[in-house]
This record gives sequence, C-alpha cells and structure tokens, in this order.
Amino acid sequence: MADELDRFVIALAERVDAIQDAELASSCPEVAELARALANDAERLGYPGLARCGRTAAMAAEDDKIEAMQEAVFEMTEIAQRIRRGHRGAA
Repeated sequence: MADELDRFVIALAERVDAIQDAELASSCPEVAELARALANDAERLGYPGLARCGRTAAMAAEDDKIEAMQEAVFEMTEIAQRIRRGHRGAA
C-alpha cells in the first residue's frame, strides 16, 4: 500500500495539471472523466477531501456548471499541493 500511495502522490501534480488543462480548454467531458478517476483513487487511498473536490468538479462538469467546476478544480489544486508537501515532509 505504501508504494501505491507514493505513486499516487508523485503523479498527483500531473493529474491535476491535466484536469486544469481540460478546464482551460472548456472540455467538460474530459474534466468529468479525469476528476472522477482522481476522486476514486483519492477515496481508496485515504484522501477524502480530495475525493470530495474531485466528485464535485466531475458533477459540475457533467452539468455544465462552469463556475462551480472552476471553484472545485481550484480547491482540488490547493488540496493536492498540501498533500504533496505533507508527503515529502513525511519521507
């Protein structure tokens, strides 16, 4: 489990970047898909706050609620940064 957690945290920045890129391209279906996948992994690995933001972003994207999607992606970015900082500090 520790190796899987390390891989998740290491890949987190790239995954969030991909979600941000999809958001900037106004690709709601891609945001929904990527954010939901991230939420599922975050939930399974013990990051409920990140999982909640991912689900919120995915649902907003599916409903074409652009402002809500942007807010959720912003919050997801903040949480991901804290996770990465905390993970490096624990190593």
